[in-house]
Amino acid sequence: MAVSERELELQQELSEARQEIVELKSATRTVLNGSEFLTICLVGPLFLAFVALGVIIVWKVTSKPAEVAPHLDIILVAFAIFANPVTAAAGVIVGRMKEGENKQ
Repeated sequence: MAVSERELELQQELSEARQEIVELKSATRTVLNGSEFLTICLVGPLFLAFVALGVIIVWKVTSKPAEVAPHLDIILVAFAIFANPVTAAAGVIVGRMKEGENKQ
């Protein structure tokens, strides 16, 4: 029962193909560790609230400018204070994305 040279070549090609499939499957998976998941859970609502606040401010100012104008300075100060944590969170996300690129 001698194995022919062609059968050995086919077995080698099959082995390489299986290895390549395993590597491709692992490369296409997205894996989050605990800190990345926590970052998404905490930062996601922060971004949504920031955008919602901006939309509400623009909507109120354009629909009822006379009512909002006396309070606009306070509203914009609150929006500016709220922008600092959002900017910091965006920095954290960008930093994690760069770390992920460096790992690959």
